[in-house]
Amino acid sequence: MSDNYEAPPRKKRTWLWIVLGVFAVLFVLALGGAAFTAYWLGNHMEIVATPASDAAKSFDEVRAKFPGQRPLLEFRDGEPQGLNNDRPAAAERQLTTLHVIAFDEDESRIVRVDVPFWLLRLKSGPIAFGSYASGFDDRKVRLRVEDIERRGPGIVLDLDRPREGRVLIWAE
Repeated sequence: MSDNYEAPPRKKRTWLWIVLGVFAVLFVLALGGAAFTAYWLGNHMEIVATPASDAAKSFDEVRAKFPGQRPLLEFRDGEPQGLNNDRPAAAERQLTTLHVIAFDEDESRIVRVDVPFWLLRLKSGPIAFGSYASGFDDRKVRLRVEDIERRGPGIVLDLDRPREGRVLIWAE
């Protein structure tokens, strides 16, 4: 054998580095998404322990902003009905925020969440409540972001369940 024998060059495994790079980018994006979600929820959600009387005042203050207005989504005898298409006089105003107040009687806590309408507009199709949420899906009640915008500022849902709690959703 000769000393001049050279081994064939090793194949470069560039595909391995490409795959690892893609996974690294996806991992960083996932971490960034989780951090953004935690930051956003921290700035837009508030959970406070409060007595039922203070919670009732909070609900009454919101209802006073929209005197005599029926909610967009109504309940009768605990069952969701169709959408109420009554349109308030000031319905031409651009909506900016969907507000939610929920009171849990068992834990005496009130939760407030403000969702920007630009975020809601990204959603296509009806808002899915889930079958666990008061039978919405069972009754085929479909509420879309467009329905809320067409209605304009006002009460979207006012649901009071004795011994459970109350939820009030309104758009401004």
